Amino acid sequence: MFRWTKISGSLLVRSVYLITIPIVLVQIIGIVIFFELHWDLVLKRSAQSITNEIEILEMNKSSEMIDNYANTLEIIRVKDFKIVDAYNLNNWIFKKRIMQSLDRIPGDFYVKQDNKFFIFYDRSNTEYFYLIPKKRVETKTVVGFFLWTIAISIILSLISYFFIKKQIQPLKRLGIITRSFGRGIETPNLKPTGSSEVRGLISDFNNMHNNINSTIDNQRNMLAGISHDLKTPLTRINLMIEELNNADLKNSISKNISEMNLMLNHYLDFIKNEKNENLDEVDTEFLIRQLTDNYPKLKLSQCDKRIILLRKNQISRAIANILDNADKFADNIYVDSLIIDKRWVITIEDDGPGTSLSQEQLIKPFSKGSNQLNQGTGLGLSIVQKLVKLNNGELNFDTSSHGGLKVIISFEINN
Repeated sequence: MFRWTKISGSLLVRSVYLITIPIVLVQIIGIVIFFELHWDLVLKRSAQSITNEIEILEMNKSSEMIDNYANTLEIIRVKDFKIVDAYNLNNWIFKKRIMQSLDRIPGDFYVKQDNKFFIFYDRSNTEYFYLIPKKRVETKTVVGFFLWTIAISIILSLISYFFIKKQIQPLKRLGIITRSFGRGIETPNLKPTGSSEVRGLISDFNNMHNNINSTIDNQRNMLAGISHDLKTPLTRINLMIEELNNADLKNSISKNISEMNLMLNHYLDFIKNEKNENLDEVDTEFLIRQLTDNYPKLKLSQCDKRIILLRKNQISRAIANILDNADKFADNIYVDSLIIDKRWVITIEDDGPGTSLSQEQLIKPFSKGSNQLNQGTGLGLSIVQKLVKLNNGELNFDTSSHGGLKVIISFEINN
């Protein structure tokens, strides 16, 4: 089915349509009116004038002055003419009018044309042929009128296109900044330009952008301060338990301290600024094999090779985080690395207990479920989501065919 949005998706195209279509319609209506009223009237009078002159010549065809009459009327009267070389009239308006006028002349008069003349003759008596120069009817004014109409339409359309394009450029820049900011990339404030409405929109976005950054910075600083402050007493406690004689108590306290340190490391990892890492050329096959070599439970069924531009350390951390979770709760891990339609798709499945949480809940910071898969800080998948987004990728979850969790990470290949 025809879908309008396929050809009018962008604001620029739609705006040009809104200006160009009325211009074209006005021109078409003008042409129709011109032909129906003015040009049709001109050709009607020309046809009547020609038929009147031919009628006069027919009425005086026995006169000795007939050739003088014909010369005066700018009509060539000949006896011999190869009518088979002539063809029917091209101008349908003139043809309609001339045929209506010829009915008044006695006989069976008809008209054809060649490259220079309109040829009038009596089909019942082809003794004489009347040649009318085409310049008496045709004029270059019509062609000029058409060219002028087309030229005006094109010029006005181009002017509207470039004008609207200039007005939409601030919106395009705002869209780029918004997408980057949504992926967690630090972006500068955008200079307000364009129309007053667009400038107001950009100013409001800058204010929102600054407020969000300020709030996030405050939260990060608070979480970083708490995490760093807690590490000091934990270190002292860890030193103090060395003096305990009860081995079971010592191991229990040490285990809890390790878990607390791991949680603090997750907090610090969550607030870490990732934006400064440069893009690297990554061999997808080499990276996946390098990451999966450390997991004895893992089975790598397919691993396609492609060189793409990504932030290698971030992607490695994201994949390793998923593999660590699967290794902790599952007996077997199944990994595929495929190149599909200019996308690098990594699928990680396991036969663990899975989860009852939705995708939104899984990636929500500090969200933890009731089963063992969702215990911990609740930041692991949030960190993965952030790292994947920074690389313009997508993170999705599904139920594995092996009974556990299925994680799908995909990245667009731009190079």
